[in-house]
Amino acid sequence: MCLIALSVEKTKDWNGKDSYFFIIIANRDEYHERPTTKMHWWSNNQILAGKDEEAGGTWLGTNKKGKFAAITNLKENTNSKYLVSRGELVTGFLESDLSAKSYLEQLESNKEQYAGFNLIVGDKNGLFYLCNRLDGIFFIPEGIHALGNLTLNSSTKKIEAIKNDFQEIIHQGFSKQKGFKIMKQDYGSLHEKTKKELKVRDGEEIPYRFIRSPIYGTRCTTVFSSLPSGEVNISELTYKKEGIEGSSVDFSFNIKN
Repeated sequence: MCLIALSVEKTKDWNGKDSYFFIIIANRDEYHERPTTKMHWWSNNQILAGKDEEAGGTWLGTNKKGKFAAITNLKENTNSKYLVSRGELVTGFLESDLSAKSYLEQLESNKEQYAGFNLIVGDKNGLFYLCNRLDGIFFIPEGIHALGNLTLNSSTKKIEAIKNDFQEIIHQGFSKQKGFKIMKQDYGSLHEKTKKELKVRDGEEIPYRFIRSPIYGTRCTTVFSSLPSGEVNISELTYKKEGIEGSSVDFSFNIKN
């Protein structure tokens, strides 16, 4: 997962309690050769997410309680080897009974065993952010936020542009179609012809919102929303090599049930 934009709003839930609800649009960028299963309910029927079949984890998901988690790789120049997959940090939260903040507090003591990551976890009690190359756990307040492969709300053209575009469609009236559309804007093609050539750029954030290439690119776009009624909607649109549109799936459930 390489680009996530969030709109966070505090309002009353179905019980009249102050709660946080959010709309999230996200692109996952990955090598096309990496085996992936599209979004589905996992065998435990609790986690709804796509699956990285190589490492067994995921980059973004939710569960029947309305918990949400997503992760991006933090770009850094390093030759260190890490044995534990970052994708397990998403499933770990979705499978746990811990609150978002408690989960990140527990993770903090072990965060150095992972390659660089940005992790967002939360539910209607709020979203929290942890980067294992920064000190502290951060609460994500109301408003528009964005995360790429640097830290949350980094002042790059890519991040500022998606925040502005996202703010505009929220103001106009959000729909999943608008979400899919803006995540395909500002596209660019990579000219590297082999994985070895592309590896040279591991420490660099690719500036394009939507990446096209025969070896590496945007594999899917996800649109997630939680509502004060308890309804959760999530849709995923997949892409093939060179950004060719693939299949789509839609899910809707209510966390009150």
